[in-house]
Amino acid sequence: MSMTVNDKQQFPKGVEVVGSSIIEDGEGKILLVKSPKWHNKWVMPGGHIEPGEKIETALLREAEEETGLKLQCVGMITFGELINSKDFHRPAHFVYFDMVCKTGSKDIKLDKTELTDYVWVEPRQALTMDLAETYDKTIEDYLKFKNSDKRA
Repeated sequence: MSMTVNDKQQFPKGVEVVGSSIIEDGEGKILLVKSPKWHNKWVMPGGHIEPGEKIETALLREAEEETGLKLQCVGMITFGELINSKDFHRPAHFVYFDMVCKTGSKDIKLDKTELTDYVWVEPRQALTMDLAETYDKTIEDYLKFKNSDKRA
């Protein structure tokens, strides 16, 4: 099935491959950031995966650019699809991949254009915050990942 003229007008960038990183601080907290692109809701650092770029490489690059943190990938935890999010600033069709990273520092250096604020928070507390669409699923999948990790 190919894209119709209406699909191309509604989604001028086509299907976009993106992802985000849950960043752990080593003390049981994760990093949430506020993004103007997501109507200033809480999200995780992330962005577009460029053609020819591996998913892990892209997600590390995006998160490091946006936060200034040096990160290490722990594992991929979830993937999904989001079409015309009520929270994103423009029409978009995303296929996303989310991974877990760890850092040895909490010294955040936000770029202030992509992200405007940050907080380190317990994952269960994060589920009570004003999260952009699908980020609750990512955190729930993260909690499952952490619980399965402890049993191993």
